[in-house]
Amino acid sequence: MLHADNITIQYGDEHVLDSFSCNIGRGAFACVTGASGCGKTSLLKAFLGMAPLCRGTIRIDEHVLDEHSCNAIRKKVAYLPQDLALPYDTVAEAAVHILKIGNMRFDQSARLLLVANLQRLGLEADLLDKRLCEISGGQRQRLMLAVLALLNRELWLLDEPTAALDIASRDYVIDFLLEQQRQGKTIVAVSHDMWFASQCSVIIRL
Repeated sequence: MLHADNITIQYGDEHVLDSFSCNIGRGAFACVTGASGCGKTSLLKAFLGMAPLCRGTIRIDEHVLDEHSCNAIRKKVAYLPQDLALPYDTVAEAAVHILKIGNMRFDQSARLLLVANLQRLGLEADLLDKRLCEISGGQRQRLMLAVLALLNRELWLLDEPTAALDIASRDYVIDFLLEQQRQGKTIVAVSHDMWFASQCSVIIRL
């Protein structure tokens, strides 16, 4: 599913990740862990074609990621960044715009599926009626996971999906992601949380 072959990520004169390789099979739930600044987020961005490779190749479904294939490959990917600066007023408005990016409509059917996902993540349905400024960072993370599931992308790239969560909320997220894995999704998550890593089928230490 996802293969990195001897990649080096470089910003200016600094090598953030040097000669790194990995193979993540279809349907795996992989956790990328390591010390701060070791290149975890840069690796996720490289998988999206958003970080500069000065050496090596990345392949997704045997297609080499480059300037020609990047847009097509991104259509297979659901990405959750660590910093969620959502430029919308209400939760429902954010859902509408994110689904629109995926060429989906926020109709009644989508709303019902989203409510079901929110409940699986320990959130109430009335969250959709709130303003984004009224909900916490942890609620935003879980909201985004609920929306990403509607996009039905094959590959999920998640940057610290449980960083702002308490233990109970973290458990909801793990159960939700394991459910997505059972449905055939391939998940690659960055996390400092070793308990989170222990729930994954693959651990990649940088």
